[in-house]
Amino acid sequence: MSTFTVPNVGNPELEGHTPRGFQGMGTGLFAGDNLNPNFPEGDGVQLFLTFDLAAMSVPPGTVTRAELRTTHADVSGQPYATLGSLRAAEMRFDAFSSSLWDQAPEPAGVDCEFASSEAGPFACDFAAAVQRSIDEGRPYVQVRIRFDEPGDGDGQQDLALFFITDSNTNEPGIFELVVDVSPE
Repeated sequence: MSTFTVPNVGNPELEGHTPRGFQGMGTGLFAGDNLNPNFPEGDGVQLFLTFDLAAMSVPPGTVTRAELRTTHADVSGQPYATLGSLRAAEMRFDAFSSSLWDQAPEPAGVDCEFASSEAGPFACDFAAAVQRSIDEGRPYVQVRIRFDEPGDGDGQQDLALFFITDSNTNEPGIFELVVDVSPE
C-alpha cells in the first residue's frame, strides 16, 4: 500500500469562489453568505478546488482511503448556526471560471458532509471520486464546497474562510487529499 498526500493546486485557473445566485468569481476560498455588500441579500458563495493526481504520480490501483481535509479554516459570523452544514461534492470542469456558478455536481458522484461546526472536523471521504478519476485516467479530482443554504437573509456576513496566510490568497496545501492506494 502507498500513501499520497495531494495538496489543492492553489492555481486561480483551477480554483476559487463563485456566487451561488449569479455569474461571478474570485480567488479566495470562501463559502457562506454576504461576502460582498454589493451582492443581493441572502446570496451565497461557494468554492471550487482541484487536486492534481498526475503531479503526485498516484498509481493505478484500488483506493482504500481518500480523506479530503483541511486544518486551515476560519469563520466570520455564524455560518454553521445559520446556513447548515458545509458539504463537499464531486465536480468536473476544464478550468475555473464564473460559468461554474450554477454547474451541477457529477451525477452519482461523491457528496459528503465536510463540517457541521466551526470546530470541525473539516474532513470527509472522497475515495470513490479518487478511484473514479484513476480508473478513467483523469489527472484531477475536483470539488465544490458550499453550505446547505445559500444565505440567511439577516444582512450579516456568515462565512467559512480557508487560507494559510491571507484570506484573499489561494495557495497549494490549504486543502489536501490523503490517499491510500493498494497496487493492482
